[in-house]
Amino acid sequence: MADVKDLGDLPGIPEAARELWRTLVSQPLVPTTELQGELRTYRQSLARNAQWNDEVDPRLAQALDNACVKLLSTVDAQTPPAERQAIQAAVRYFILEDDAESDLDSVIGLDDDAEVLNAVLAHLGRSDWSVQVR
Repeated sequence: MADVKDLGDLPGIPEAARELWRTLVSQPLVPTTELQGELRTYRQSLARNAQWNDEVDPRLAQALDNACVKLLSTVDAQTPPAERQAIQAAVRYFILEDDAESDLDSVIGLDDDAEVLNAVLAHLGRSDWSVQVR
């Protein structure tokens, strides 16, 4: 497992997402319950938007949400800080609507979110939880 300072250069993070990723990975850790609440709120927002916005891929949104929920369920008191930091940054990247590619403005809007999440999953040895994009 990499140190927290090494996470900014995590392999697999898309170049367009790298600056935001570095910002997210440097943020202070927050309680898992806070991330779960943020994720729940974003899940509801995406579901509402998918009802009227054909640009939102509800299948991919659900797969990303499921993977984030799984990741957060692995965090406990023994989780190393660098691992928690990577998980938190991946979840926060997903719940940011306006990241490298706006989640709501393009049919590929969630693809960068999947790439970021998959890079973290690979880093954590959980490639079996990877999210498939089209």
